[in-house]
Amino acid sequence: MAGHELIERHLRTLAERLPDPVVDELTDGLLASYDDQMERLGDPDAAAQAALADFGDADSVTAAFIRASSARQAAFTLLVAGPIVGLSWGATIVTANGWTSAIPLSSRLAVGVLLGSAVLLLVTAIRDQRHYRTVRLAALGGAGTVAVLDTVMLGTVVTLVPPPSLLLLVALTGSVARIMLAVRAIPAVIARQ
Repeated sequence: MAGHELIERHLRTLAERLPDPVVDELTDGLLASYDDQMERLGDPDAAAQAALADFGDADSVTAAFIRASSARQAAFTLLVAGPIVGLSWGATIVTANGWTSAIPLSSRLAVGVLLGSAVLLLVTAIRDQRHYRTVRLAALGGAGTVAVLDTVMLGTVVTLVPPPSLLLLVALTGSVARIMLAVRAIPAVIARQ
């Protein structure tokens, strides 16, 4: 199959943004489209432009793959679950007078940094439309940070032994569920390069 500079440039851009197996498939499709257009039009420049018009620009193709990625879906799920779990922990702490506990300031700051990092990573995974690898790494980092954050919260509850309540049960259940979501998402994101 013959190539054209416009197509080669397009494929180089996609190779910078998407995993190699995806680019290999896209290359086959774009080159087949170019060959069909060459047969139909006979002019290499017109054939390349027609094939690229049918195929879509690099931004659109990349955004479509990112929207469908397991990394973005996992990040979205964890980000949506965040406020629900956070509110249940907040309500539990407020009703149990948790702010008067002996948790050191450094521990509170560490939880805040973990929370901020998780949110930043998950938002990055959801918002980035141009770099598949960035989305994947941000989703992995966000899922790992969420799992650590919830584990820290569960460990803190075990050491403080607050009075049992329905709110505590909801918060504990939310954290356990979110840990399971994060742990389940990590292998799926890793496997899909």
